[in-house]
Amino acid sequence: MRRLSFLAVLFTATLAIAADIPTGESIMERAAEKTGSKAALAKAKSVIMTGTVSVEGRNISGPVSVSQQEGKTYTAIEFPGVGKVEEGYDGNVAWEMNAIQGARIKTGEEKGAAVRSGKVNLVASWREEYKSALNLGEATVEGKSTWKVELIPNDGRPETIYFDKESGLPIRVSQTLISPLGDISVDMILTDYREVDGIQTPFLMKQQAAGQVMAMRFSKISYTEKIPAERFELPAAVKALVAAQKK
Repeated sequence: MRRLSFLAVLFTATLAIAADIPTGESIMERAAEKTGSKAALAKAKSVIMTGTVSVEGRNISGPVSVSQQEGKTYTAIEFPGVGKVEEGYDGNVAWEMNAIQGARIKTGEEKGAAVRSGKVNLVASWREEYKSALNLGEATVEGKSTWKVELIPNDGRPETIYFDKESGLPIRVSQTLISPLGDISVDMILTDYREVDGIQTPFLMKQQAAGQVMAMRFSKISYTEKIPAERFELPAAVKALVAAQKK
């Protein structure tokens, strides 16, 4: 009986191990399946999320509202004594506005990120916005075993999503965002998943950036409530900037 060489045995063992490691694409597909049925995801063309936002370690909190409709998004956060912070994308113009810096228009990679944020369920429609999904291996997040998947967007820098092996759902998102202050590394932890209109949705999102942790706790989320068209209209200050650019 012919004996296998050490390299042949090693190669066979490597193939066996590789067979147990899912591809990035299959992890994304499983996440979409675990998020909701195809019927539920197809029906969800918009989402409204309302709740409170707070900065951990500081006595700062206020209301937060997020509205998304395929291709459009609007977010408003209001802190007492600081004022309202708004950002949105109307399908053409991505913008941001606050009491300190005023209004500004996002371009380039920043606009690309705004376009992706307008997707009601980015996991299910990831192929529309990303070139590839690569499984980088295992990682532990919040005490849970996850698969670490790197996504390469059509426009912008790589993003990393960590998927809970047990539930199949995303529980951490890591990315580098461009801002007027320079590049900012952002980590978002997603927890407290609940089923809403047939879709698994996180009710708690903790974002860590620039040494601060901002927690968004949603009390109401709906995929069926109609969003007024004016919700996505550009504020007057943003319209003025658009007009000035056209001159």
